[in-house]
Amino acid sequence: MKKRLAFIMAGLLCVASLVSCKSSNPSERNKKEETPEVVEDTRDHSKMIIAISESQKEFYSMAIAKYVQFHPETEIDVEVIPHMNNAPTEENEKIKKEMKDMQVQIMAGKGPDVFLLDEENVVLPDMVKSSYNGVFLDLNTVIEGLADMPLNQTVLKAGEVDGKQYFLPLGYMLPGIAVTQEMLGDWTPSSDQPDKFLKEVSSHTGVKGFPAEFYLTQYIAGLFGTSVFDYEEKTITFSKELQNITELLAERQELSFDEAEELPNVMIMGHSVESSLTELMKRSFASDTDVKFLPFPNGEKGVNAQVNVFAAVRANSDYASQAGDFLGFLLSDEVQGNTGWENFGNGKRFTAIPVNNNAVIPAYKYWLSFGMEEHQEEATKKAEELFQITQQATTARFCQYENSLIFDAVFMTSDKSSVEKKLDNLKDELRFYFDE
Repeated sequence: MKKRLAFIMAGLLCVASLVSCKSSNPSERNKKEETPEVVEDTRDHSKMIIAISESQKEFYSMAIAKYVQFHPETEIDVEVIPHMNNAPTEENEKIKKEMKDMQVQIMAGKGPDVFLLDEENVVLPDMVKSSYNGVFLDLNTVIEGLADMPLNQTVLKAGEVDGKQYFLPLGYMLPGIAVTQEMLGDWTPSSDQPDKFLKEVSSHTGVKGFPAEFYLTQYIAGLFGTSVFDYEEKTITFSKELQNITELLAERQELSFDEAEELPNVMIMGHSVESSLTELMKRSFASDTDVKFLPFPNGEKGVNAQVNVFAAVRANSDYASQAGDFLGFLLSDEVQGNTGWENFGNGKRFTAIPVNNNAVIPAYKYWLSFGMEEHQEEATKKAEELFQITQQATTARFCQYENSLIFDAVFMTSDKSSVEKKLDNLKDELRFYFDE
């Protein structure tokens, strides 16, 4: 995409405090802190600085290299945001300090110009709240420049806050259950709530549970089309339906699956662990076993897409115009569409379902046929089938922070209280969240 897109600059508002990096104790995240000292920004701002999540580095480094070929006048530096977990290691503590420093810089109007982040993002864990706080540039003009692109509009709107597009979804994921056509037969699930759906598919396929279903505990809030947080009313609600699926997963985590078959099983389309799903489908081509994917319902007679790769621009960046052009390029056919997958066809894969609808079938065809060129026809047919599943998304949200809060409060604790009590405690610990 060679057309330079203009931006409408948005002011950077002051905020009282930061959202801290992920912690196993939610109350620690919500203690009010003194205004932290801004660490000196030593970056070379003669170039546009793009911060990329570590797991997205390989793919987007190629995309950046290609963009620079088209726009040699734009110099770019890449800053990698490393993956961090809660293990009490010296390396994790160092990363935590660096990410905290970057948070402070961003809130002070400094730091990288562009952010290419994913669900492992620890710098800006609640993108929606950061948007309300004026951290990001309004990208509405960029969106207008993308009007002719076949973008998934449902997913695209997930980055819209108060009528303004503060972050740009680039990819998303859909949790579901993989089964064989033989198991499925002519039956289709009828439940519109996640807990009932899980039990219904278990019953129909004759299993007590699914070997990988505990993985869902990290994505509970994102199964639903409605957020736990109401940023306008400043309220927090853990619905009865959310409590039901949380209780079900908590009850079933003690089940043993030592002798379980490969299918049926919980899997995720559009996630870095998706290789399990695509590998199963690839192997099925040779055995004439048709693997089907049933997405979880969102409680609103549809499916919720969880945005897990996204981009944003710092509100007062000096590279607003260049950043806008670059973000448009990331959604273009040169990157996400047919030509993109041909140019990047070397095994370095994007880890999410592309927002550009033109890209979904070529992407899945590539993933499903990589190393199995003799099954091009089967790969194409299955890719078309998976594309139709992506079109079932009726809601889309950025769910990372909600997901992590529930996972930590319910499943990463030695507390033996009921799920209801744990959620009540979490709600109490978050009572100052909107004041921070």
